[in-house]
Amino acid sequence: MKISALSRFITSLLLMIVLLTISCHKQNTSFDYNQAIETTAGYVDAQQMTDLLLNTYFKSITDSTLLTNGAAVIDGANVTYSSNPAIIVITYAWCKQDGYGHLRSGTIEATSQTNFLDSLAVVNLTFGSFHYDNDSLSAGSFTITNMGLNSDSNFYFDINASNINRQKIDTAGNVSNLNYQLQQTFVRHKDTTSAFHTQTDYFNITGSLTGKANNTFAFSSVISDTSSLTSSFSCRWLVSGASNIELPNFIYNSSVNFSNDVLCINMYSVITNGILFTNAFDGATPVCGQ
Repeated sequence: MKISALSRFITSLLLMIVLLTISCHKQNTSFDYNQAIETTAGYVDAQQMTDLLLNTYFKSITDSTLLTNGAAVIDGANVTYSSNPAIIVITYAWCKQDGYGHLRSGTIEATSQTNFLDSLAVVNLTFGSFHYDNDSLSAGSFTITNMGLNSDSNFYFDINASNINRQKIDTAGNVSNLNYQLQQTFVRHKDTTSAFHTQTDYFNITGSLTGKANNTFAFSSVISDTSSLTSSFSCRWLVSGASNIELPNFIYNSSVNFSNDVLCINMYSVITNGILFTNAFDGATPVCGQ
């Protein structure tokens, strides 16, 4: 009888543990479409902002006026260049329009021990008192490695960045952060008729970008070689490609499709749990100080 009572006690205890585990599992993996789409939008915001900031750098290293005169205006910034040592300083006045529909303030400094266009040149980017659409922006590290020419004779660059943090403070004083890191490859497709940048230049992007959106939920994106993103100097938004997004806080993941028949459109699509949603890259035009 004692053994039987003990057995029943252990069985009841195990059943309680199983039920508690199932309950917790359901609680932690509940699905909210709005939050899942919001988290996916955090990835898109991170990818899009990174692409636009890098556009300004890549324009700078192939700008005829800057390389000839040591100074130029690029994407609304006052940019200076020196070759020995190799330094590019991109300076934005307060709330300066960048030509992509966003506001920038502060400096981005690019430094290298060699020429920016040398094969295997390692470039470090640092942000000084930088703001993007009124949000403060910083990075723990941000490096660009020139990998030389690929098999198609296009320059490609390895981009590695950690602890990129975009902090937003709303009108009520609430603070939220978009925090992420990335390991991506940018392949530059250049107009062969000019040694300098043109509006027809574009990049194919592959790799990973992981982080947490402003709603504190995590995302992890993977862009494969067969679905590379296309970022063009002629458009402020991505024009093609797809990303697979893991959403560890939700029971369903998502996928993002940026293809709009290669048209420059303020729209992308998201699929999660087999349901299609459309979203805009950019909302209302940002206003300085708001």
